Amino acid sequence: MVEKVPVLGTFYHLDKQYSINTNTPMHKNITYFTPIAPKQASTRQEEKWDAAVALFKNKAFAQVLPTLLDYLGPQFQSKKKGDTYEIAHGSVVVSLTQTDTELHISCPFVNIAQAKKVPLMRRLAELRMYPLNLTNLVLENDLVYFSFSCPLNLCEPYKIYGVLREICFYADSYDDEFIEKFGATHLQEPNITAFANDLKETAYANYQSILEQGLSRLAHYMEKRHINNAWYTLNISLKQIEFHIEPQGYLRSLLEKAIDGIFDRNLAIQDRLLHGKASLEKLKAYDKDNFYKDLYQIETFVPHKYSGKKENIRENWEDSYAEAQDMLANSRFEDACHLMQSCFYGLFYYNLVGEDLAQPITDALAQASGLDWNQAAPILLKGMEALMEDQILENDFGMDLSKIMGAQMEQSMAAMQQIMANFKTN
Repeated sequence: MVEKVPVLGTFYHLDKQYSINTNTPMHKNITYFTPIAPKQASTRQEEKWDAAVALFKNKAFAQVLPTLLDYLGPQFQSKKKGDTYEIAHGSVVVSLTQTDTELHISCPFVNIAQAKKVPLMRRLAELRMYPLNLTNLVLENDLVYFSFSCPLNLCEPYKIYGVLREICFYADSYDDEFIEKFGATHLQEPNITAFANDLKETAYANYQSILEQGLSRLAHYMEKRHINNAWYTLNISLKQIEFHIEPQGYLRSLLEKAIDGIFDRNLAIQDRLLHGKASLEKLKAYDKDNFYKDLYQIETFVPHKYSGKKENIRENWEDSYAEAQDMLANSRFEDACHLMQSCFYGLFYYNLVGEDLAQPITDALAQASGLDWNQAAPILLKGMEALMEDQILENDFGMDLSKIMGAQMEQSMAAMQQIMANFKTN
């Protein structure tokens, strides 16, 4: 029995109807699929971030955590019982206890009593080395916890936010891997909202279409030795899946691993393409019943996506925007479509995007769906222009996300540009 709970955050619909489930010929642009559920927008109160920083500078250390929680969302103050906040995030619950002198954060991860302990313990040791940076993994009587503590006078807002984000992201991501691969179990039942069966069926059909379209186009470009467009096809296909269904569970872990793989600079481009093809095939063969189990909505504490801000988007897209304009001027419509759609789906993959910024992009994607390349490219460019050229003002409150986004979105854009520079199409 699935327990239904409210999903935190504000939501908006990108479109009212689902796209037609068809594959498009090679001389036409890819098919667009609208999200199966309303997209989540950020609930952050940006002005509270500056307040938290000011409190820390003024040595009002006891007020930093409550203000930081207000920054993440006004609803979290109601989660306090005594000195402890109990806040759900996906399949885990994060506990934050503040005393007069210290802050303690813990998060139950998995129960390994019946698991394959030798490979599991090796994997736990690997995680403690990387990717964990601020938090620790602790084993107590076959129960694994994420743990962090420090004196209040060291609770600098950037650090505590980093701790919370690290715990929420990795605890919710790796529990599914440990359960699937090693036989671990949850320490508590996840609070989730299941989708209706007909919505799951629609999602599965469209998921298969995206993968079929991606595999056929990848084979087409690899046969013609069009390395750029082959790589773009992988990037778009994988991120289009996330955009359309936002999977949870082990499917999400597989998808994230596949995306990380195509950006792995330690591998030659041809190896990345082959690994990417194998990832598409693995996703296509993913068990249908397990696919249905991985479709649900969750409560969110610290989103793994950043708040998409126009200034950051413009900075990341500056080179791609100029390149797309040059491609259209030289009638390279197919290349331009791939470049711009890679930018668009990358934006939604890394960020929670407000409706005002999302609408021009999703309108362009929908209107360009299935059109000839020379018809689709100007439409997509118009969508990009809406963010790059207009004068909509945004407030300057809040965390400087350009520093944090540099670790993901900016690196991925740089990697993409380097790939394209080194491997020009024939």
